[in-house]
Amino acid sequence: MKNDYVKGGSDPNANTYGYGYGYGYGYGDQYGYGGTASGGGGPTRNLRDYMLIVRERIWYLIIAFFIIFSGSIIYTFNKTKLYTSVAQLQILREDPSVLGQGGLDTNQIRGAEDLNTQINLMESGVIISRVAARLSPEERNEFLAPYSGGTFLTQQLTAEDVLARNRRIQPRRMSLMIQVAYTHPVPEIAAKIANLFAEEFIEYNSSRAVDTSMRAVEELRIRADQQRQRVEEIEMQLARYRETHNAVSIDSQENVAREELSTLNNLRINAKNQLDFFETQWEMLQQYRQEGRSLTQLEFVAQHDRINLLLSKISSLRIELATVGQRYRDRHPVMIQMRESLAEAEAELRKEMDNAIDELSGRLSQARTNFRLTEQRLAEKERELIHLSMLRVEFNSLLRDLAVQEGFHQALVGQMTREQAQIQLRGANARVIDRAGIPMRPSSPNVVMNLVAGAFGGFAVGAGLIFIVAFLDDRVKSAFDIEGAVGLPLLGVVARIKRLDGPAKAQAVASNVDRHVTEAFRSIYSSLKLGEDSRNAKILLTTSTIPGEGKSFISTNMCLTFASHGEKVLLIDGDLRLPNVAKSLQLENEIGLIQYLEQGRSIEDCIQSEVYPNLDVLPSGGSSKNPLGLLNKPAFEELLMQLRGQYDRIVIDSPPLAAVSDALNVLPLADGLIYVIRFNTVKRRTAQISVRKLREANAPILGAVLNNISSNLSSYYYSHYYSSDYKDYYALVDEAEEILERNDKPADKRAKEETAGV
Repeated sequence: MKNDYVKGGSDPNANTYGYGYGYGYGYGDQYGYGGTASGGGGPTRNLRDYMLIVRERIWYLIIAFFIIFSGSIIYTFNKTKLYTSVAQLQILREDPSVLGQGGLDTNQIRGAEDLNTQINLMESGVIISRVAARLSPEERNEFLAPYSGGTFLTQQLTAEDVLARNRRIQPRRMSLMIQVAYTHPVPEIAAKIANLFAEEFIEYNSSRAVDTSMRAVEELRIRADQQRQRVEEIEMQLARYRETHNAVSIDSQENVAREELSTLNNLRINAKNQLDFFETQWEMLQQYRQEGRSLTQLEFVAQHDRINLLLSKISSLRIELATVGQRYRDRHPVMIQMRESLAEAEAELRKEMDNAIDELSGRLSQARTNFRLTEQRLAEKERELIHLSMLRVEFNSLLRDLAVQEGFHQALVGQMTREQAQIQLRGANARVIDRAGIPMRPSSPNVVMNLVAGAFGGFAVGAGLIFIVAFLDDRVKSAFDIEGAVGLPLLGVVARIKRLDGPAKAQAVASNVDRHVTEAFRSIYSSLKLGEDSRNAKILLTTSTIPGEGKSFISTNMCLTFASHGEKVLLIDGDLRLPNVAKSLQLENEIGLIQYLEQGRSIEDCIQSEVYPNLDVLPSGGSSKNPLGLLNKPAFEELLMQLRGQYDRIVIDSPPLAAVSDALNVLPLADGLIYVIRFNTVKRRTAQISVRKLREANAPILGAVLNNISSNLSSYYYSHYYSSDYKDYYALVDEAEEILERNDKPADKRAKEETAGV
């Protein structure tokens, strides 16, 4: 068997003794368990895990599937058969016209919006009402017969209601073809109604186009008369304007004013450029002042001849002063004279800088004055030109209005004439390509589709119910729950043993009643031997969350497994409230741990030696009214220290944590703790609280054992034993054991068994 060893981390608040082993136990294969401190990531579920969840609650799926699938069958075969008939129309891009010209109300199909408009028109209540009106009383009665008989909750359906519910408009993709489908229990009526919808759509569009054209012609005539009056009014206004103003002199005055305006505009641009130039220099100067930078860095300041000369002089003086300073001291006359010359040059430079700033300020002021005067003259000339332009614009406006209104009047008259000529020549904007025929087979119910939907729905509902119940189930039942929720590494999984009493189960490893159980305890033994801390742990404490999880069963069989591997083992019944070890092993429980701690009996008198080869047992000696007081006595700790030198392993069976706190008092004396969890019994929340108590006490938790796994799941947990190699191996072992057993029997007894066919 393959064991993937992963050592736990060193987190003091986590499981410092946690060693993970990938056995494929629980809901998933090869987790690579690393405990809560391994830092390797928690366990994850795969497809087999979810299939196992379904397998546990398969009856939910079967019942839900049966109910829904049966309902779909009943619905399918009891539903009234319906027949669907389809008529096909072609929508034309433009209305046909004999004159070759479109009218005022053209139904042009330019895109998807226009086509959808026609489809919505076909689905409108107007078409439905027109179709209903075309049904004779006899046809209407036959049409409504399948829908007759309202209840107190529903009213009697009208013909319009039935038509709206059962007609379906289906545009054909990437074309101007539209299918009109109608469904009815009578196939002849379905075909008739589908054709009526197609005919009424074409007729309605044709009549609407004629009515619209007639109204449009009348509106054109009214507008043409109004337009003629408007043309006459503009002609009178133009005549009065020519009489009032000299229309010829306006153009010459406007040309002169425009030339002067162009000249002034050029002057304004030059003045603006000059003003911007000086303002830019002034802003740079102010910025340098605010930043405390030297104004000599500005190019327009440094370009002054006097300033440039002074800068050169100051630079030379500083160089000369540095050179002379190497020869003379600071108070030497030469040094003093040179510093005075440097100070005078710097003062003169500051004076020249002030003069340059004043000069720049004066130029900026003059540029602002020039720009303001230029703008004033330009504004005056613009007002003059605007006045002239207004006169000219009004005159030209009258001329343009006259031309436009005359053209509009002529267009209206021409349009009215053409529309009158083609009113009676309009064609329909759609035509029937395929008339609806009488359907031969029903369109509903779809037996195959309904059955498939029922099967799928039953499976989906059943699966959903299974996972909802699994989500609400808070009990620990898998390695995934132990690793992910409780947070402990899994040491092993022990299957349920049926048809055996307590003593027989406690000695299952010794009697080898179930090979899978024996192999499970050997796996636990291997897991403990792999880890350095668990391998060196002499005193092991077993506990559980609640009573009845099988910790005594795990303790006894684990001790038998240690003993079978040649280790000297002592099993101590640390449950002084409800002791179970002696009863399970069918031992006397008159003298034990209680008598040693209370009465001072010798340990040799209390221990029952060689219960099995290499296995001694220290029973509880009955039950105690003060178990915590006994376990907290120094004598108990001294006893364990004494027994460490006599045994390779000491296993203490302690009470459950959720019931009492005895295990927490014994835990500091142990080298490691094995936590027993019964399959599908304890809630995850309760187990988490108990494990949290252990971690708060810095308990050395070696791992958890999942006990009493159900028989229908054991094949999953032990699937790695079910390969052909393992089956052949176990078959050979069983055959060999049977031969050895028969050879150990007397000859006469073997002969009788062979005669009886044993």
